[in-house]
Amino acid sequence: MNLPPSRPVGRPLALPLALSSLLRAWRLVLSHDILFFRIGMGLTLALLVAERLCILGTPYMFSRLVAHYATADLRVVVPAGLILSYGGLIFFRSVFSALQELVYQPVGQRLQALTAQAAFRHLLDLPYRFHRDRQTGALTRAIERGSEAADTLLRLALFNILPAILDTGLTVAVVFQFLGGRYACVILVALLSYIILAQWFVRQRVRARRQRNEANGKAQHFLLDSLLNFEAVRHFANEPHEYARYEQARREQEKASLRMTFVAGLSSVSQNAMIALATLAIFFMAGRDLATGRLDVAAFVLIGTYLRTLYQAIISLNLVYAGWRNACVDLEHLTDLMDEAPRPALPVPEREGEATMEPASLAFQNVSFDYDGREILHALSFRAGPGETIALVGPTGAGKSTIARLILGAYAPASGQILLDGRDLASIPPVALHRMIGVVPQDTQLFNDTIGYNIAYGQLDATQAEIEEAARLAQIHDFIEGLENGYETLVGERGLKLSGGERQRIALARIILRKPRLLLLDEATSALDTGTELRLMDALRRVTSRQTTIAIAHRLSTIRHATRILVIEAGRIVEGGTHESLMARQGAYFDMVSNQSGPEA
Repeated sequence: MNLPPSRPVGRPLALPLALSSLLRAWRLVLSHDILFFRIGMGLTLALLVAERLCILGTPYMFSRLVAHYATADLRVVVPAGLILSYGGLIFFRSVFSALQELVYQPVGQRLQALTAQAAFRHLLDLPYRFHRDRQTGALTRAIERGSEAADTLLRLALFNILPAILDTGLTVAVVFQFLGGRYACVILVALLSYIILAQWFVRQRVRARRQRNEANGKAQHFLLDSLLNFEAVRHFANEPHEYARYEQARREQEKASLRMTFVAGLSSVSQNAMIALATLAIFFMAGRDLATGRLDVAAFVLIGTYLRTLYQAIISLNLVYAGWRNACVDLEHLTDLMDEAPRPALPVPEREGEATMEPASLAFQNVSFDYDGREILHALSFRAGPGETIALVGPTGAGKSTIARLILGAYAPASGQILLDGRDLASIPPVALHRMIGVVPQDTQLFNDTIGYNIAYGQLDATQAEIEEAARLAQIHDFIEGLENGYETLVGERGLKLSGGERQRIALARIILRKPRLLLLDEATSALDTGTELRLMDALRRVTSRQTTIAIAHRLSTIRHATRILVIEAGRIVEGGTHESLMARQGAYFDMVSNQSGPEA
């Protein structure tokens, strides 16, 4: 998938990516009126506040115990209340912490699912141009990482950022109240220096992570592309070439990962050194005040325990910042994917396209089309009346497949109109259009599921009897019955367990079951032997009597029965008529038939 730049030129940057990503995740949670979502978030926040209060009270309670035992007259008295309070704070802190994770977990898992589902739904609604240029491996990784990153952002905000801010603010306030402004100022200066240093290192880590992700996406693309096209790899004996490409991509990923590890290690050492220097300064100040009597032992202990709490909060903020930025990097590709403009959203009347089963009419009116500045079709005009069969023939590159994609709405014509039942194709919602049109492509697309499922995909509520009848008409039923598992036989990835002819017949059975009003055959029988092809074409002529058919063919024997044959060369119609009239004319079509040898001539 050739993803677009992270920020297209000219787009106003309203919010930072991190904040906008968090808001998107939060809106996704609130957009679903699910009771456990709202209860879960409320309970999580309540448990969070209770845990932070326990953490704040623990150092103070410990300092009171030290003060009690520092007094000689009270050493013989066991402060049961203080001890129980101290132990209770530690216990309830752990309870509240465990309950937070337990309560939030359903929210986080559902958030990941909703994000992935939204991305998948949006992906299916993207135009043909996007899917033509995509890289499947990088695309699946973007959805996987992005859905995890959405949960990570919300989790970090709830469990790390908010607690760290509370801990830091409350600790500084307590130190200022009990120890004075000098200690608070030193802590604030050390905190500011630490944050500046941490942010610089985080930027370095984010840069390294982005490079690692790019290298990983490239490696995944090479791996998936080679596996999907393993037959071509094997036929051309290019296994060493594919291995070398994958090895190079993995080496780049390895280098990026090592750099990220080095930056992380150097960051940890530098930040711990900063913490050590701040601790030394504060302890020297406290030691001098203790020697002069301005502090007692309990206050000295209070400083140490609150410093530890403060350092934990600072380190947590640093880790959160790094994790936050890393999650935003992981979310970048998914955000770009969601920003891709979908197909035009037109209102779809209920079951439009199925209100009538009458054959559709199709008309091209002066249609021109260019691709990347190269004109493919030149003022093309033809009409297919209801129930007619129009065959498109011509040399490779003449524009036949482009006509098929225009009919399917994959492209929009540069000029002219395409009318379906008298309506401009651009005004028909894509869902309604695809309900009306059935396609059997040359490159058959099957799911890695059973034969029965692939046939039933044309009509998901079809009965087994209807599936078998469609298979009979497609000349594939006897073959399926001869298999050990029959219609429950798995076809493998992209149907590779079957031959090309078997895949095409399953695809034809799927379309027969669907019963579209307009049938588009793009070299639909190219992988069949002549005998099977003739029987199948005869069956198609019987079952498609209620459809208008547009047939693209190179094997001219398959389209002799057509109502009208159009010969296309260089994007223009050079001849048109029935098989007999075109043969009598002895023009381009006659030459094409003459050039085909054997029984196809």
